[in-house]
Amino acid sequence: MIKKSTYTRAREACDAFFVETGQVPTIDAIKPLIGVNSPSTISSAIKDWKLALATTIKTDQGALPGVPAVLTEAIQGCWQLALAEARQVFNAKVDELKAQQTALEAQEATLKVESERIQHLLQLAEQAYQDEIKHLRQENDRLSAEAQRLSEQSEHHRSLAIEVEKTNAVLTETIRQEQDKVQRLAVQYDKEHDWALKRIEEEKDNHRLQTQQEMLRYQAETKRSKQDLELLQAKLDVAITINEQNRDRITELEHHLSEEKLKLAEVTLQTAHLQKELNDKDERIRLLGAKQNKRTK
Repeated sequence: MIKKSTYTRAREACDAFFVETGQVPTIDAIKPLIGVNSPSTISSAIKDWKLALATTIKTDQGALPGVPAVLTEAIQGCWQLALAEARQVFNAKVDELKAQQTALEAQEATLKVESERIQHLLQLAEQAYQDEIKHLRQENDRLSAEAQRLSEQSEHHRSLAIEVEKTNAVLTETIRQEQDKVQRLAVQYDKEHDWALKRIEEEKDNHRLQTQQEMLRYQAETKRSKQDLELLQAKLDVAITINEQNRDRITELEHHLSEEKLKLAEVTLQTAHLQKELNDKDERIRLLGAKQNKRTK
């Protein structure tokens, strides 16, 4: 004995259920009759049974063998009512999907405009950040070069100050030696005549005056060198502080730029999700339209 398929058993159960109850079969009504839980197969069998019934009704114009005319009219009425209800539900579903599609399209357009705006703002911000970073780097390089130059200049002045101190030490020793020499000459000249002594005193005064003037000049130069050194050190400290501030600013700008790029990626991902939902809605509308055309035929 050939075992019948689930589809065949479901078709036969549809006929039996309709003859026995006079109602259009459903999946829940057919499942207990065939003892199989296969909604997709049962649904396909019910659909084909309905199409066959509609074809029979149209062919026989309402006259089914063995079925009273009153029952046939009732079946036709139920069938027309079912078709009208199905068409109404289908149209409502299509209208709902179209409204959802319109809303999604409007949302997509809004998100697209927002995405373009954010992209434009991000490009402007990125360009501004790049320009500022470039400017800060140039300023940093300039300040680094200036700091290097000031450091070299400070080192040069320090060297000059050391040389001046050495020169002062030499001059001090020279003055001491001259003073000793003057003292020796004074002892010697005291033994000479008065006119010679007077001349020696004049030479001593002139030499002392020149020596004092020379010492004052070297002391003034030493003081100016020390002041220049202190000023250069202050400039160097300011340049180092500005350099550190610019480095912190560059780090902050690069971090902010990364956050803006992350926001743009999130907006792009959201747009992709909305596009996928819109494509799914279009596919459902296409499938429903195909089903409606098939039923109409």
